[in-house]
Amino acid sequence: MRPLLAAAALLLLPPVAHAQAPSRAPLKQGSEKQGSEKQGVEKPASARPAPASANASPADAALLRGLLWAAEPAPEELRTLAIEDLALLGDARALDPLAALIWDPNPRIQQAALRAVALFQHRRAEEILGNVVRHPRLPDALKIQALGGLLYQRTPTARRAVQDVAADSRVGYAVQNAARSVASQWEAPAAATP
Repeated sequence: MRPLLAAAALLLLPPVAHAQAPSRAPLKQGSEKQGSEKQGVEKPASARPAPASANASPADAALLRGLLWAAEPAPEELRTLAIEDLALLGDARALDPLAALIWDPNPRIQQAALRAVALFQHRRAEEILGNVVRHPRLPDALKIQALGGLLYQRTPTARRAVQDVAADSRVGYAVQNAARSVASQWEAPAAATP
């Protein structure tokens, strides 16, 4: 999970890192040498312009911050809020890191990540939800939650996945019953229209 999040952060890091303002004001010309000797900090050989600062966008910075807050060891409430914020951003690049968070050992983080994935109407989100439903080692509660997310997708492939689970006797009774319930909800709006 961590390598995937680190890779996602590294993909976004170069445009964002240069766009941040310096944390302290620059020293005056006469006091550069004196100030750096006192603090034990070496001055870089040349002040390079930030080449990627023109390419940085607030959306990239927000996505990177959300990914870092979701992945960092922090209280569960902070991580859950960061995961929910990733869903609110609506950036599909967050889907793969969110899918990795489904494997977090904390059940609340798993549920938050699955809720966030379900809020995207995207082909990758549908694929992640289908994989959760079919995975043999994930808890039934997550599978039932993923079935509800497939209902939100409203695509023929999502509907077929729900129907397949409803007819599959290899899944647990609770999951199969939930799939039947979701399938009936899917058909209810279609039956109401004349």
